[in-house]
Amino acid sequence: MTDETPPLDRAALLGALSAHAVRFVLVGGLAAQAHGATRVTKDADICPDWSVENLSRLATALSVLDARLKIGEGSIETLALQIDARTIRGLEIGAWRTVAGDVDILLGIPGTSLSELARFEQLAANATEIRIDKLVVLVASLDDIIRSKEAADRPKDREALRELRALRDTGRGL
Repeated sequence: MTDETPPLDRAALLGALSAHAVRFVLVGGLAAQAHGATRVTKDADICPDWSVENLSRLATALSVLDARLKIGEGSIETLALQIDARTIRGLEIGAWRTVAGDVDILLGIPGTSLSELARFEQLAANATEIRIDKLVVLVASLDDIIRSKEAADRPKDREALRELRALRDTGRGL
């Protein structure tokens, strides 16, 4: 695999996670799209169950997808390394390049306070099961997505917030 960013193939990416029974909540741009947002995203963001068993299944799925760790934010450089539960757990936030596109694996997203992290269990409790590309996927609630965008406070997140809040306020989101 080259260091160039392959286009996001969400069906292949989500399919590999599903085929390996990885428990996760979809967060970020793809989750926003599942709620009806129209902004384009170039990667997938997931918050997995952080158990060793689940991270081992995630490591297997990443290996099948020929994943390489991205080096530095915005970089096209990647690093091939042994992917296992310990590697993923040690990173807490890992940006990976796969043959199906980029995926960010997160320990959690901002919770109700900036010092709190909403992890898999909390996100799953608020999440909705949504069919995406013939798969049923747990998708973070619109409120959780909005909170994470507010905390990130990057220009692209501030732009996304207008649409996300409108979806929530009009009841058009799921």
